[in-house]
Amino acid sequence: MKYRLLPLMLALLLFLSACGSETPAATDRPWDLEVEYGDSGVTAVAWDYGWNLRTEAAVTPTQAEGGDPLGQLASIPFVNKSKTGTLKLKFAIQPESLTVSCYTNADGYAEAVSVDPSGKDNAIPVPTEAGSYLFEATAQWTETEEAQAWGSCTYYFRYLPEGDTGEQVGELSLYRLLKLTPDDLFGVEFFDNGQNQQKTLTTVADKTAVLEFLQQNLATDFSQIQTPTLEAAFVLRLAVTDGSQLTIGYIPLEEGAGLLLSGVPYAAGTMDLQTLWDGLGAKAVSLESETPSDVLETSEDDPGAAYDDNFIYGFLRALDGTVTVDQVQWTEDEDEPNGYRIEAGETGKTYELAEDCAYWILQDHYKPFCRVEQDTLWTWAQTTGWDVVFRLYLKNGQVAAIVEQYQP
Repeated sequence: MKYRLLPLMLALLLFLSACGSETPAATDRPWDLEVEYGDSGVTAVAWDYGWNLRTEAAVTPTQAEGGDPLGQLASIPFVNKSKTGTLKLKFAIQPESLTVSCYTNADGYAEAVSVDPSGKDNAIPVPTEAGSYLFEATAQWTETEEAQAWGSCTYYFRYLPEGDTGEQVGELSLYRLLKLTPDDLFGVEFFDNGQNQQKTLTTVADKTAVLEFLQQNLATDFSQIQTPTLEAAFVLRLAVTDGSQLTIGYIPLEEGAGLLLSGVPYAAGTMDLQTLWDGLGAKAVSLESETPSDVLETSEDDPGAAYDDNFIYGFLRALDGTVTVDQVQWTEDEDEPNGYRIEAGETGKTYELAEDCAYWILQDHYKPFCRVEQDTLWTWAQTTGWDVVFRLYLKNGQVAAIVEQYQP
């Protein structure tokens, strides 16, 4: 799935388009919809579609259904409101018909309002009222003798307040974080992964230092990027008194840095978190990465092989009589530096645990697999300094096993 484009990439795309680039090759997926907004943009997600691809041998149909978008907002890309710019909907191939609707959270996304696109760029009005918006665009390409591909597709993208990252229930967005006071913070966990150490910040002075650092260093507009690793050098886990929380990972890069929000990397400027770490009053505690002492058994083979291939990937957010996860999509991709990519999915999803649910972690996050008690797995997930990906195996609507996923 494509997300927000870097300005330079978008400018190049528009330049090539203006110079009359060749018609893109037809595939078994609908044409891309690029949402241009000032000097930034995003690729809308193709949600529901019925598509036909003509080859020399035959016409191959493809169907896709994305489910209820209102329950999966975290997987829908967005642009942030800015002072300039017009929303323009640009297709690789212009459709024969296009209808656009807009849902606003002022009414809980309950009712859609029709929007009339105009001009060759399908320009649509920028919302003037405060709040977040969900746009739905349905395009139709008709079958002709010359057409290599045709069909219909419904796309979605969001339009959010400046700096908002589209938080869901139980989440804390950077947009809201930058408006907090120290009294709003319940606590902060700060991890130095290079030294394998953790600091737990509880004093007003330490929480103030962290908030002031973030407010001075964090931008309020975000562009997703590709990084050679998803393992952060420093991690901040912040919890607010209302129960919301946010994990921020910092990845130094050759140019600038990456910022991990719910496991998804965004472009960020260079930040001196080492100086922040050194200046805090909280005591540093060593994080042991050795195998826990209460291991029940070990296995060189993946224990997930003993279960049906019905599982989801996710980050653990709560674990007791039930398990709550922020789901992610794990996609094998040889073009990525480590052979895979992780994309955000539905957040705050809760499942019942089977009475005999098995819990497996990876020694040193590599191997072998170690079966442990529930409390040990939860502690293991919370003291790594980054979000650990787990596989949750489902059986009869319950989680039968939770297995740590190896991340190269």
